[in-house]
Amino acid sequence: RMVVKVAISGAAGRMGRRLLSLACADKEVELVQAIEYAEHPLMGKKVREVEPEAQSDVVITSTLESGVDVVIDFSSPQGTLALAKRAEQLGIALVIGTTAKDFAWRAEVKKSAAVVPLVHAHNFSLGVNLMCKVAAQMAKSLGEDFDIEIVEGHHHHKVDAPSGTALGIATSICQEIGRDVEKDLVYGREGQVGKRTKREIGMHALRMGSEIGLHTVYYASEYERLEFTHRASSRDVFAAGAIRTAKWIKGKPAAYYEMTNVLGL
Repeated sequence: RMVVKVAISGAAGRMGRRLLSLACADKEVELVQAIEYAEHPLMGKKVREVEPEAQSDVVITSTLESGVDVVIDFSSPQGTLALAKRAEQLGIALVIGTTAKDFAWRAEVKKSAAVVPLVHAHNFSLGVNLMCKVAAQMAKSLGEDFDIEIVEGHHHHKVDAPSGTALGIATSICQEIGRDVEKDLVYGREGQVGKRTKREIGMHALRMGSEIGLHTVYYASEYERLEFTHRASSRDVFAAGAIRTAKWIKGKPAAYYEMTNVLGL
C-alpha cells in the first residue's frame, strides 16, 4: 500500500496527541505536519516534546502547507473553517472530527466537498457508526408508541454539548422516522415545560470525571423499555478510526463522504 502523507490539525489537543502517537506508529502513514492555532504555547516545539509516544521531529506550526495528502482536523469550529478553505486552495483531502451544535457551521464546512474529498464525522468508531444505523432502525420498528431519549456522558474538560456523536445518533433517528433534528430535539428540561409531546426527542449531557464517551438511547412505551448503549474505553478508538479514514480517502474524487462509506456499513 502507498504511504499517506498526513497533517494533524489541533495536534496538541487530547485527540491530537493520540493521533500523533498512532500516526507515528503506523507504517502506512507519514506524519508531515502538525498544526495548532498561532498563539498556542507549544508553537515551534517538536512533536516528540508534545507527545512523548510520537517519535517525530516535525515541528508544530500554525499553517497548512502543500506536500500533504490528507489533513485530519480536531481543532475548533473557527479553526476548522479556516483550515478547510486552505485545504481547498492546496487540493488536500479533509478528515474532520471537530464538533459543535451549529447546523449552519456544519453546512459551511460541507461546501469544501465541492473542491476536495471530505469526511466530517460525528464519530470515527465502528461501534458508534453501527449504533447510528441500528438506533434509527429500532426507532422505526418500535413506532409511535415509544418515547425516545438520548443521554451522553463525557469528561469534565469537554467544551461543547451535546456531543457531536449524540447529535449524529439523533440525526440518524430523525431521518429514519421523519422528525426534524433542528426542531424536535429538546435539550434538558427545567421548570413548567408541560407534558412531553409525541414528536420530541430528549437530549441530555452528563459531564463527569474522565469519561471518554458514553451514549445511550432509551426507547420506552407504557409497557417496556429498551436501552442501547455504546461505551468507548479508549480515545484511541477515535484516533485509529480517523487514521483509517485518511488512508481510505486518499486519491478519492472531490465529494462529501459518510463514515458508512468508509466502514462499508
